[in-house]
Amino acid sequence: MAVQLREKKLKNGKSFYLDIYHNGSRSYKFLGIKVITKGPKKDSPIQRKEKIRIAEERAAQEQIRLISKGTTYTPEHLRDITFSDFAEHFINNYSKRDIRILEGSIKKFKEFTSSSTLRMSDITPDLMEQFKEYLLSCESLSGETPHNYFTRFKKVLRSAKIKGVIQELPTKDIVFKNPNKEENLRKEILDIDELRILANTRCGNDEVKKAYLFASFTGLGLAEIRVLKWKNIRKGRLITKRNKTGSPINNHLSKSTLNILGEPGEKDKFVFNLQNISDTAVNKNLKNWVKRAEIDKKITFYCARHSFACLLLLNGANLKSVADAMGHSTTKTTLKYLNHVERLKDEAINNLPSLEI
Repeated sequence: MAVQLREKKLKNGKSFYLDIYHNGSRSYKFLGIKVITKGPKKDSPIQRKEKIRIAEERAAQEQIRLISKGTTYTPEHLRDITFSDFAEHFINNYSKRDIRILEGSIKKFKEFTSSSTLRMSDITPDLMEQFKEYLLSCESLSGETPHNYFTRFKKVLRSAKIKGVIQELPTKDIVFKNPNKEENLRKEILDIDELRILANTRCGNDEVKKAYLFASFTGLGLAEIRVLKWKNIRKGRLITKRNKTGSPINNHLSKSTLNILGEPGEKDKFVFNLQNISDTAVNKNLKNWVKRAEIDKKITFYCARHSFACLLLLNGANLKSVADAMGHSTTKTTLKYLNHVERLKDEAINNLPSLEI
């Protein structure tokens, strides 16, 4: 094994890179350190000396990293990397479509730890177990979001392990089952009869009532509802995008759905006046409203999306159409709703009255 610091000639100077020979293979790593020796912006002798020193230090650090690979030793220069710095670098170099969920998970972890100086090496299995419980207890998170946040957060940790910043994944032995799998979907869905009951039941906040009923017939989440403006309602269509994924939504609005909204307002005005009410307060209003309607189900605002998907399927929409209406990138996520609807049909058949023969 060898790590050699080498130079590449440039028109106005030179740049440094590492020539790495490890486990029988050779690779190269450019350091992004350049010494400018020509032109009006050339480096002073002191600057050149400092850049060479930094390049030599980076070469030594790489040597230590390779030597310690496969052991429980973490090089000293990696021990002090803060989570904030590592997460920022990770996000800046992340290009996959789930970046919004990933950013949300990192934000929640920072809220949980309340520390800007927490080091990557301080993230222990015990801390991650506490973070898991924190996500589950967050009233602002519902449905699959806690599970999705935890799953995405593990991407940051896996990257840290690959880079040698941590030696073991602190989530390795933590089981976080998705609490919103298809078998638990039934309690979180309101059928059309239950929605009719709610429509005729008083709610403590009329804006919450109107927003929830609208969401049940459009599939919007609370984040989209909060920022929805009248300009997003065009010629009987809902034109907006999913907050989590950025996926476009362009859905026809039924006459009854438009009736929920009432008379349209100015195009730059919010459709629903929910800007000064917290997610917790919204869900508390929902809880009291559902209880007043004598519906024995645990309902949060996110459940409106579940209800919307199942209503579409029960009324003959195909899986691809439902996925598009929901803003899903594939039908994989939508499949759980189809499974739920198929099970309802099976139960209905089993409950048919028997023939007395």
